[in-house]
Amino acid sequence: MMNPTLCLIIPCYNEEEVLPQTYATLSTKLATMIHDGLISPQSSLVFVDDGSKDNTWNVLDSLIKCPPPRS
Repeated sequence: MMNPTLCLIIPCYNEEEVLPQTYATLSTKLATMIHDGLISPQSSLVFVDDGSKDNTWNVLDSLIKCPPPRS
């Protein structure tokens, strides 16, 4: 039996201050679940900027340019 694929959609509205920690926490959890065989390696996180007026988009852009290693 194949492991299920998980895709988390995270809406972001004016989240620049917390995005790095949110990204780190969720990426680590996702990698652990993949490593433990609970979900498929094709699982992913999708962050959606909901029209933020702050620097959310730039923070997201910089996070995807330096993703954490996948296990």
